[in-house]
Amino acid sequence: MANVRDFIQQWEQRCREVESTELPANFRAVLDIAARKYEDRLALQFIDSDDPGLTFSELRDAVMRVASAYSGIGAGTHVAVMIPNRVEFPLTWLALACIGAVMVPTNVSYTSGELDYVFNDARVSYLVIDASLLPVFEAMQDRPAALTDSKVVVIGDGDDRYRRYEEIVAAADPAFEPPTEPGPDALLNIQYTSGTTGFPKGCMQTQRYWIVLGRTAGSMSAPVRSLLTDHPYFYMDPQWELMWGLLDGVTVYAVGRMSTSRFWQRVRKHNIEWAWFPNPILKLPAEPNDADNPIRAFAAGWISAAAIKEAEARYGAPVRSAYGMTEIGGGTFVPLEIPDDGILDTVGLRAPFRELRIVDDSGHDVPAGTPGELIVRGDGLFLGYYDKPDANAESFYGDWFRTGDMFVRTESGYYKIIGRYKDMIRRSDENISAMEVEHVVRMLDAVREAAAVPVPDDYRGEELKMYVSLKNGLTQADCRPDTIIEHCRLHLAPFKIPRYVAYVETMPYTPSNKVAKHEMTADVEDLRTGAWDDQDEVWR
Repeated sequence: MANVRDFIQQWEQRCREVESTELPANFRAVLDIAARKYEDRLALQFIDSDDPGLTFSELRDAVMRVASAYSGIGAGTHVAVMIPNRVEFPLTWLALACIGAVMVPTNVSYTSGELDYVFNDARVSYLVIDASLLPVFEAMQDRPAALTDSKVVVIGDGDDRYRRYEEIVAAADPAFEPPTEPGPDALLNIQYTSGTTGFPKGCMQTQRYWIVLGRTAGSMSAPVRSLLTDHPYFYMDPQWELMWGLLDGVTVYAVGRMSTSRFWQRVRKHNIEWAWFPNPILKLPAEPNDADNPIRAFAAGWISAAAIKEAEARYGAPVRSAYGMTEIGGGTFVPLEIPDDGILDTVGLRAPFRELRIVDDSGHDVPAGTPGELIVRGDGLFLGYYDKPDANAESFYGDWFRTGDMFVRTESGYYKIIGRYKDMIRRSDENISAMEVEHVVRMLDAVREAAAVPVPDDYRGEELKMYVSLKNGLTQADCRPDTIIEHCRLHLAPFKIPRYVAYVETMPYTPSNKVAKHEMTADVEDLRTGAWDDQDEVWR
């Protein structure tokens, strides 16, 4: 135990050293420093396309050309960006940062109804969109008045009503210099999350937020020269991974979409040294050359200690869990050097730039070993939820953000997540608001009440189950599972569609008149039993 205590003290010292390092003031400074320092080293390449890649100096120049093309967008303008994984997304993000605009990254699987909500909630007045997604945009029923056709930029072959990305970039000034320079606290992203109760809320993230997060990532990892980013760019991970690459000269290899079957082919072909650990690869047949790979370290949201040991033995690279949120960026990390297997069943120690506490319902600290809510504060935290004063009032104790996650601090000093206070489902790294899905199901005339709950799943982490009670006198024949599923497909992105549907006569309620979901799921050995499984098309 003495060695563990010594290591924790060393980790604290390491965190303080990282925190004392001077950080670039804004994205423009990050790009300039990277171009000078790493120059002809490959910075970014989308490897599933014919993209030849950009060196650090070429990336800086390409960003400034795109910034010139967008120079008519004023500082502070809210710009929705709806682009699948291709180089135009990071170029647009970095360019908007340089001119001081605000990006609203938009899920490419959203329905037009979801666009109605996000675009109005974020007060979007400009849009950059891939041509393949125009039908969804044009089907919106409530387009913001400020978002006129002249403020829509289309990548690819679009309509004459809109501006073409390729044309305005070709005509842009490669020597463009932005007229103003955003400060570190300038708002950069309104990043939507369903990580807490209710409908998605826009997290206000500054330029400092992303720079701190990139520095945190680099300080916690083993030194690497390349990384694989295989999440959609409208999510957090590819954005902070790119910032990490810019700060530390790491080559970022991006893909069009995640693929378990192609994972090792990509890793070996491009000599990838760091990646998120894709849990499904443990289910692939074992191969004699599994450990013959260039990976130096894997990161994981959280997997069990047993799975970590299995993965490390099979693939010959360390796997370390971390904890973070859209609101806080990095929160905790399991250091590579810790001499204690006990830490593998936790999410480790605090990350640089973060202070952590575990508190009771009144906001008072609880002793080690006692469960409570994790609260966080520190440099580069998000500014709050956009235009949501009530949610902000509920989400903070002063300057401490309430994560809504139940943690315990072990006697050794490690942080362990043991549950959630918030009502959401985590499916394949996607956060799904139970309330949002329930709202859609309740739109059906036959439905009296709906309750969404998570179902443990080996492949996706969690699946979504919908309990449905029907109005008096109605039966399943009046509102079949396929009716519910098809209705959800009309109003929700595919990742939010329930897999399981179960019918109940009545639902239990709490004293505050909310569905008591814990009573519905308590002591149920298998939540799939008695439910329609839409994926396998069977009653379980």
